[in-house]
Amino acid sequence: MAGLDWVQVDVGFPMSLSVVCAARALGMDRRAFLGAMVELQIWAVQALPSGRFEPFATSDGQIADASADEAVWCEAVESAVRWTGAPGAFWNALLRARILVREEDSVRLTLCDRYVQVLEKRSKEAERKRRERANKAAAASGGRPADAPGTSSARKRREKESEKKILSSAAGGEEKGSVGRLAPVPSLPDEAVSAEADPIQLALPGTHLVPASLPPEERCQVSVIAPVSTSSPSQAAAFFETFQDERGKAFPGVPREDMPAGWADWHAQALAKVGGDEGRLLEACRGYLRSDWGRSRQPMGTALAFCSPKVWTRYVSPSRPEPVEASGPPSVDVSTEAGRRWQECLSWLHDNGKRYALTWLTRACPVDVEDGHLVLAVPDRYFLQWVDEHYGQMVQGVARDLGLQGVRWLVLAQAEAR
Repeated sequence: MAGLDWVQVDVGFPMSLSVVCAARALGMDRRAFLGAMVELQIWAVQALPSGRFEPFATSDGQIADASADEAVWCEAVESAVRWTGAPGAFWNALLRARILVREEDSVRLTLCDRYVQVLEKRSKEAERKRRERANKAAAASGGRPADAPGTSSARKRREKESEKKILSSAAGGEEKGSVGRLAPVPSLPDEAVSAEADPIQLALPGTHLVPASLPPEERCQVSVIAPVSTSSPSQAAAFFETFQDERGKAFPGVPREDMPAGWADWHAQALAKVGGDEGRLLEACRGYLRSDWGRSRQPMGTALAFCSPKVWTRYVSPSRPEPVEASGPPSVDVSTEAGRRWQECLSWLHDNGKRYALTWLTRACPVDVEDGHLVLAVPDRYFLQWVDEHYGQMVQGVARDLGLQGVRWLVLAQAEAR
């Protein structure tokens, strides 16, 4: 649909059954879903000239099976609206609500119908004017008067009426195609939701479909090898009941939930990642329930949303180390170059009034000096996230003042694998 720089939303679309159906299927606020639809229209203005997702041609010019291309179309749509939920969920919801309609080997985006009609009219009008100019030039060369273009008021009025009919028919077709045949919105089947899947995105009214902050996995850019968990199903069930108690305190009157399928597996994996410390896991629950993210769930603070790896890890705090004695700078093994350089950094912090940072930084272990960077290992990625956010810039500055290029952080599992 290249050539248009505007999008339009029908007055009846925000309350149509297609919007209600898709928003409910995704667990989204209706107004947040409408914002996603506007972004999808803006993307489609340039990306879908025909208003359809067409199959890609093979190297020999043949059209391949469209089913092989639908995964690409799905990824493109969900990227356009910045969807962060389960892959494919947004695409499937649009198909179910008939905002997307499969037609033979293509998929039509019904939101584009109006624009396609307008572009076709513009193309026909441009072709008519081209023919008139050609006729005028031919007549001038032949010595007879040129045909006057139709500029009478009656013709202009007919053209305006024709344009109105085209727009109204496009709107009517969208309503008939995407709303009229919808049955009452059924509830989602139990197997459609899995505790292992990404959380279904729920944006607050007027906000984007992007999380407020990146999850720890993306911020730290490190990996950690989780130990084997000793969690049992009974321990997982007890922790779920504790979660429900905390949820009831945070949101009085909210009904208790049934334990989601896969909760026991999640509990075992999560407990392993925090070193078996269930107290840190409980603190993560409380942080989630107090956060804007948790309060935006409907109903508030659902267990299914919390146990996604992109949610619960956001609220895990590092295990707090023992305080360092103030009598002198901490001692480090200086038998290696990395140890000597790290000892210099810690001594500088101690001597320049930065002793409050030593409680955390003394748990970092010097590993090596690579390309002028001091490589330090910390116990786990949550510890790394906290130290990097609070003291990362300060440590980098101290390292540069002492002649290094900077500091690189690793988790202990990475250091041991070197």
